[in-house]
Amino acid sequence: MKLTEKQKIFVNEYLVDLNATRAYKVAYPNVKKDDTAAVNGNRLLRNAKVKEYLDERMREREKRTEITQDLSLIHISEPT
Repeated sequence: MKLTEKQKIFVNEYLVDLNATRAYKVAYPNVKKDDTAAVNGNRLLRNAKVKEYLDERMREREKRTEITQDLSLIHISEPT
């Protein structure tokens, strides 16, 4: 899987807070409009190579932290 450097930056930034608009603006700083960044960020998330890299990075994070999305949802829904 061969991604551009900007695509890798986008994925790495997206993993911070799952905000495609913000991640796109970090990876492509010349884009100033949020609408443009939102459209292009969402388009990148549908790109097969970007999606594959994102999925790989998320699996690595799950292994490293031992926190899965399911586990997060369980803790969020449990009353304190």
